[in-house]
Amino acid sequence: MNIQPAVSLRLVSIFAALCLGVAGSAQALSLVVEEGEIAGVSGLDIQGRLYDVSFRDGAFNAVYPAELSGYGPLARAVAQALLAAGPSIQAAPGWRADLRPRGCQSADSCTILIPEHSDGAAPNARMTHAVEALYTRDRFSKVPEPLWPFDAATDTQYMPDMLYAIITPAR
Repeated sequence: MNIQPAVSLRLVSIFAALCLGVAGSAQALSLVVEEGEIAGVSGLDIQGRLYDVSFRDGAFNAVYPAELSGYGPLARAVAQALLAAGPSIQAAPGWRADLRPRGCQSADSCTILIPEHSDGAAPNARMTHAVEALYTRDRFSKVPEPLWPFDAATDTQYMPDMLYAIITPAR
């Protein structure tokens, strides 16, 4: 009995599976462009779990699902993942340097608010505290350390340089 071909076949199978796994994870991140705006980023890897992030204008109490009071530690993890994903986002099909996140009307920078915690849940929260991810020119540029408090009824449609991020588990 010749063991050599069986071992070689097994090594080839393992190598092929690894290549597919690497290719699959490299392809997981994608930019969602709709009507000339960055509507979101899908497939952000955070500690081995994939999340989708969409950008929206409105008030906290109107854009987030009922009973959401914030994302807790996931808010900062998503902000950091957006920052780290910059080169992949710029390499994504459909990306152009003139794209802005949906709701961003400023040519210089926009603040993306990711709620960490609130004093109540949507649609009845009064005050919420958010992690900020800054989008400057054509990339996510930084994530400031302190949380930003704001009135949960404030509508970002009237603030040309602010919008919200909505996080969902990737499908």
